[in-house]
Amino acid sequence: MYNLFYITLCGFLVGMLGTGLGGIASLFVKNTNRIMSFLLGITGGFMLFIVTFHLLPESFFVSGSIITTIIGIILGILLIIFIENHIERMSKNPFIKSSLLLGISIAIHNFPEGLALGSSFLTMSHLGPTLSIAMLLHNIPEGISMAIPMKISKQSPFKIILCTLLIGAPTGIGALLGGYLGTFSPHIIALCLSFAGGTMLYIICDEIIPNAKTLHKGRASSIGIVSGFIAGIILYFK
Repeated sequence: MYNLFYITLCGFLVGMLGTGLGGIASLFVKNTNRIMSFLLGITGGFMLFIVTFHLLPESFFVSGSIITTIIGIILGILLIIFIENHIERMSKNPFIKSSLLLGISIAIHNFPEGLALGSSFLTMSHLGPTLSIAMLLHNIPEGISMAIPMKISKQSPFKIILCTLLIGAPTGIGALLGGYLGTFSPHIIALCLSFAGGTMLYIICDEIIPNAKTLHKGRASSIGIVSGFIAGIILYFK
């Protein structure tokens, strides 16, 4: 069991450090399409493992109710669909628009990820630390994804890094609420876990894997997906 301050601090570090590192890394990216394809593939594979073997099973075992888990998944998917339907009219510059869409999507879906992270520290398994590593790795390519369009639009390095840091902050806020609310009922913990699982599952299937293959038609994304999944296995059975 971990105290609330530690959980919140971990959430902010995981969110902001991950996306911030992505922003910094983007400044040195040369072959954008191939590298992005590979990184997005790793993200998809790694998070697919986390959703399949951590978030959803843990949600079920914590609450003992498959209904709670399914409700959480559905709510998470509906949230992402709602966001997608309301953020496509904010900029006419295609690169700024792309960066804005990615930034808002990442920031908002980092919040339920934070809820899952905070509530996961309340379980009796090693899910909290494992999920922290998963989210940190997951946030790096997310930071790169937002930063690359900004780089193409010739935004300053300072602005790129600042924006990528900010989109990771909701993870810390979510971790605070997840760690606090999760102490009330196991059903709340389960709902937080499955809610984040639903958002991740939808984003993996609808955005990460298709976009990775679109960026580069070669094998980079497929190798990344397999590598990410294997990385999840190694961390879990370490």
